[in-house]
Amino acid sequence: MPASESEVLVGRRYLERGFLDAAMKLFVRNAELVTAADWTGLAERLMQRNRINDAVRVSELGSVPLPRDRFLALGDAALKRKDIDGAMRLYELGNADRERWTRFVDILTRLPDRARQAVEVAERHLGNAPEPETVDDGKAPRRIKAVK
Repeated sequence: MPASESEVLVGRRYLERGFLDAAMKLFVRNAELVTAADWTGLAERLMQRNRINDAVRVSELGSVPLPRDRFLALGDAALKRKDIDGAMRLYELGNADRERWTRFVDILTRLPDRARQAVEVAERHLGNAPEPETVDDGKAPRRIKAVK
């Protein structure tokens, strides 16, 4: 079925009125005629309703960037509510920075049943930590000999 300008126009009106599923259906059907602004607007409205999967799908279909800042803000809120799995998913989608992953691991280490997950997250997101700086005070390093 050929793409239709009128269906895209109707989809825009649906989006303005908050009928996201109807707008998404028409936009997907006529993807080649939908502008990046339309895809971005739809993704933002989906994010407002916490429809993360749909927002990711729409962003991919429209070749528009994912709303990274929004993912990270939602991830922070989820972490504050102790929604560990939700926060992890949102942080991964938003490509969270080292500071957020450190805070995430800190919270995981407060939960003994999440030890394995804490180790996996630390390896994946904090594994290539920069080496601690050594202080060069001009003295030779002390050699400590083990004694039995």
